[in-house]
Amino acid sequence: MDLQSLRHPDNHSGQERTIDLAQYWRTIKRSKWLIALSIMIFLGLGFAVAITSTPIYQATSKILADPQQPSANRDEQYIASALVFLFYETQYEIIQSRAIAETVVDKLGLVERYRQEQRELANEPSSLFSFQEIKKEIKALMGKEGETATSAELSDEDLRVMLATMIQANIMVSGGKQSQIINISYEDKDPQLATDIINAVATAYIQFGLESRLGEVKNTEAWLSEQSADLKAQLTASENKLQEFRMQQGIMDSDLQERDSNVRIQNLSNQLLTAQSNFSEKKELYDEVSSLPEGSTAFYSLTPVLDNRTTGDLVKEEARLQSRVNEFFQRYKEKHPKMIAARSELESVQTSLNQEIAKIVERIESDFRLARQQVANVQRLLDEERNSIQSLQGSNFTLTALEREVENNRRIYESFLNRLMETNIKGDFTASNVQIIDTATVPQFPVKPNITLILAASIVLGGFFGVVIVFLREAMHNTFRTPEAIEEQLKLSTLGMTIKLAKKEVTHIPELHYLQDSRSVFTESINTIRTGLMFSNIDNPPRSILVTSATGSEGKSTLSMNLAAAYGKMGKTLLLEVDLRKPSVAKNLKAPPRSGLTDVLAGSLDLNEALLKPSEHSDFRVLTCGTIPHNPIEMLTSDRFIKALDALKKQFDYIILDGPPILPVSDSTILGTKVDGVVLAVRAEETKIKASAEALQRLKRLEANVIGAVLTLAEPQKMSYYGDHYYGGEYYGVEEKSSAAA
Repeated sequence: MDLQSLRHPDNHSGQERTIDLAQYWRTIKRSKWLIALSIMIFLGLGFAVAITSTPIYQATSKILADPQQPSANRDEQYIASALVFLFYETQYEIIQSRAIAETVVDKLGLVERYRQEQRELANEPSSLFSFQEIKKEIKALMGKEGETATSAELSDEDLRVMLATMIQANIMVSGGKQSQIINISYEDKDPQLATDIINAVATAYIQFGLESRLGEVKNTEAWLSEQSADLKAQLTASENKLQEFRMQQGIMDSDLQERDSNVRIQNLSNQLLTAQSNFSEKKELYDEVSSLPEGSTAFYSLTPVLDNRTTGDLVKEEARLQSRVNEFFQRYKEKHPKMIAARSELESVQTSLNQEIAKIVERIESDFRLARQQVANVQRLLDEERNSIQSLQGSNFTLTALEREVENNRRIYESFLNRLMETNIKGDFTASNVQIIDTATVPQFPVKPNITLILAASIVLGGFFGVVIVFLREAMHNTFRTPEAIEEQLKLSTLGMTIKLAKKEVTHIPELHYLQDSRSVFTESINTIRTGLMFSNIDNPPRSILVTSATGSEGKSTLSMNLAAAYGKMGKTLLLEVDLRKPSVAKNLKAPPRSGLTDVLAGSLDLNEALLKPSEHSDFRVLTCGTIPHNPIEMLTSDRFIKALDALKKQFDYIILDGPPILPVSDSTILGTKVDGVVLAVRAEETKIKASAEALQRLKRLEANVIGAVLTLAEPQKMSYYGDHYYGGEYYGVEEKSSAAA
């Protein structure tokens, strides 16, 4: 099983990295003194600004502004909220306008006051270190040395505009949103001047409103007077024209003619309705009579028949005689004289009745024809009257047009006359819709500078600037600080780390610290590295290991010697120094410089004579470089070295090779292919990330088995600022300390 897969089980899982807020906090905590320094600098600058700034005083006045203009006949009316909003926005613009500001300048005589102040300043003796002189020098450097002379040469009108512009810039207006109160404020270094200006602004604003309204009324009045005169002349001309036309045509008023015609039409219409109603009744009775057969007894039930007294008496007489005939018929039969006399009398009565009914029917027919003729006559008269009106309207079209023109001119003239009278009333009403509620009083305390706000802002800005610097420095950092950084940047498993030994702990050379103190944190870290190497391949752990680094002075020699000492506890181990250019092992062990690997390869020295035993309590041997050769790369690639290395592998259980750095020379890249594994030493906060990545690429390019990396010369207490807590000597009762490297 590969240690790389154990260290990075999810390297290929595709999961995105999450934001580590704790890491950000550790970064800030690590640079807390830098942030504190930034805060102190900004705090000092803020305090300097606060105590050197000119005090600014603010005067405030309250005024009441009613959206409705005052009027003598003012009625309560609803004003839309949008119009109210526009009203107050307009008032803000008026208050802050240059016209108001120029009025204030004139009222307070600020032009003459300004000239007097300039003369006083010119007569004051100048001090070499005065603040005003310093400002003048700064302006001179910025190319503004001519401003003072130029301001003295300005005309009164130019100064008036300049001062008005300054007043505009310092006027602040608020309120008027939830109430009718408007707050007007002005800031100046002179509290009395600020008070005078803000009171003058309020007065000028009210006066401006009155003058604007009265000016508008006067303009309206003049225009209405002019228009009324023109309309009066136009009305008189149209009346004269109408009168002249009537006299020429000899006709009356068209309205009177129309009224007479309308009366006649109305009468005829009423008569037509009466005639049509009568005709309808006569026609209904006529239709009923016409539908009856001749001699029918149904004639007896007709209304005219029933209403006729004669026919009524005859009907009764007929009924009496008919009853008598029936009675005689039962008693005497048909040929009896009484029966004959009774029937003769009955027939006489019936004949008379039929004659009367015939007369009534004839009268009904006559009434029907008469009613029909009456409707036709009334309709004819109505049509003739209507035709007469149409003829009258056609002949009097010009008259009607002239009369309409006169009426329109009269209506317009009267409307303008009423408006003119209302305008005259408004001109006499001088009340304002703006009133001063509170006049400004002289402020006792300045509003600027706000020392508390400045200092608070300085602290915030200082902290922010410090944090920005910290994170910029962190982003620009390009070294390794923790083992996790090696895994993240190089995608290489970290075998462990070696701590930086304190000076008090160094009673011997650091290269043999493992043999001198078996309970130290350093020793335990070496054991951890050894365990990592053993478990990098459980079935076939590496027996020959090359320890190298990207550049020099990264602690690889100290790591390789102590690691060899650790392996010496497990079996026969050899530390083989293969750095044939700048060897250091012989110097550290105080061994003869010419009794090492190169001498053995040259045949001038036996292997057993060249082997050194640093400790009697460990099965650990050292073979130094020996005599420095002229061609190190050729020696390391020679068959003699390869055979010697194979022989050493058979003689020793473990071989630790102390190799040269990778980037300066190519020796270690060649040696990496001849051993079971390579360990890359990375010095904490010294080794560049780019350099280590390049060294790793060179090794992998030749297919060297890079087992992992070791972070050397690390300080656990300092590293705790970069990540999780790194345990140290407290487990053994040894207090962690950090100092210069041994």
